[in-house]
Amino acid sequence: MRKTVDVAIVGFGPAGEMLASLLGQRGHSIVVFDKFPEPYGLPRMSTLDGEVARLLQHASDPREALAESLPQRTVELWGADGKQKGFFDWNYKRSGHWSHLSLHQPNIEAAMERRIAQNPNVEVRWGRSVTDLRAEGDGYVVTTRISNANGQTADTSNDVETVVARYVVGMDGASGYVRDAIGIDVEVLHHHDDRWILTDYEVVKPLPNDLEHRIYFDLDLDQPYFFAPNGVGRVRTDVRMLPTDDAEVEAVEERGLDFLERKVGIPRDHVRQTRRKIYSFRSQVATGMRRGNVFIGGDSAHAMTPYMGQGACCAMRDAGNLSWKLDLVLRGLADESILDTYESERLAHSRFFVEGSLAAYKMVNPASPEEAAGRDAYLESTGGNVTPPIPPLRDGILHRTADGEYGPQAGAVAPQGTVRADGQEKLLDDVVGYGFQLVSTLALDEALGEERLVRLDELGVRRIRIGEDFTDADDTYADYFGRHGATTLLSRPDVYVFGIADGVEDSVRLVESLLAQLPRPAQVAAAV
Repeated sequence: MRKTVDVAIVGFGPAGEMLASLLGQRGHSIVVFDKFPEPYGLPRMSTLDGEVARLLQHASDPREALAESLPQRTVELWGADGKQKGFFDWNYKRSGHWSHLSLHQPNIEAAMERRIAQNPNVEVRWGRSVTDLRAEGDGYVVTTRISNANGQTADTSNDVETVVARYVVGMDGASGYVRDAIGIDVEVLHHHDDRWILTDYEVVKPLPNDLEHRIYFDLDLDQPYFFAPNGVGRVRTDVRMLPTDDAEVEAVEERGLDFLERKVGIPRDHVRQTRRKIYSFRSQVATGMRRGNVFIGGDSAHAMTPYMGQGACCAMRDAGNLSWKLDLVLRGLADESILDTYESERLAHSRFFVEGSLAAYKMVNPASPEEAAGRDAYLESTGGNVTPPIPPLRDGILHRTADGEYGPQAGAVAPQGTVRADGQEKLLDDVVGYGFQLVSTLALDEALGEERLVRLDELGVRRIRIGEDFTDADDTYADYFGRHGATTLLSRPDVYVFGIADGVEDSVRLVESLLAQLPRPAQVAAAV
């Protein structure tokens, strides 16, 4: 008998793990397939933003996930002439966490895997590649075979297993088996023909010039490189190879240590090299993220250069977005039509980062000395603070005003403050848990009425009155409401603002707007 599950997830990187954790904790039956036999164990991403750090409060024990992380407060930019041209200012908080953190990726993955392991309804199948995906009835048959250490299946393998899933989610990387199997095309924004070599180190002696905490781009014309910490006690370089470099020669450990000593100024006996990898970038966006009840996310949907530090963050945003919508549908609390908003919200939003990362790539890699000089002059005149603001979500489950326009703050990342209750101070989510949040300075229950309150409770909306239920310990909500002329904030489980309101009547309209966009499942007429 074939196993039947609610959701089959293909790929168990950060996005697959987050989706499995958030859905698994809601009690849904999940099976995850990963073509590799065990966790990778080495870092790939080096930057996490505050928005995703907030999601980790629910997908893991955040103390474990963010262990050994460091705030990234500035990114230095050094021009082709060897002089500093400015810096990115990241010295602020986002959704209750530092806007950017350097981290050790295996800590995040291990923390989510431990949380997942607490849910017997989630099965993780390492070392199994998906070899076929087809629709059958109201679900999909997923066929897998055993794969080797390189993630490849043997043609002679007869160990075939199948599961039937109501929904399938491909979080299986830029090569994207699931994406290709369901016929989603990819738009390549740029063909990258240059090669880069990424090297990770553990720090064994204190580094000079505070390099354990500094992040910078050296925008040398011939061989630009990036240097940054990878959390406490670890650092990384990412260097563009020269066209004449021999890959086998450059791959050896000695070449990395020589570069680190010669260019960065770190003596080789101060570090231990843990990885040296040659790779090329991708800049591509899928033309869709859904076919039927099969979805894709992460690099399968939007692969980008690393210059905005957003590849893995975008992948985990996909998981955060899809998880709460699938949860409501699977529990019979919302109509399946809400799943249409996954693609409409996530595709355009992720494209911003693909295009922004490509623009940053072109800034780092000018075509001529004249372009490099122009870039340096521009950075110097602007102080280097040239990154565009992250746009809000659009085209989805968001509050709109009577004239059809998006309400103030709709689609922005929601604030998260520290609250005080019972003599303790904690981040709000650590107190109230996962889900929608209706945060207000007003007493709203009487105005909302019993029918609306019942529906809010069904949807798991946490109703929080600041000053009554909790004290606004760090004035996050007082500052937010004062800045936007509001008394009420309604946020979604993926930490985005649904909308804000001012006053009791406006707050009731805000709630009505949410309920209208989360209809109960359509009733199927009984056969006569």
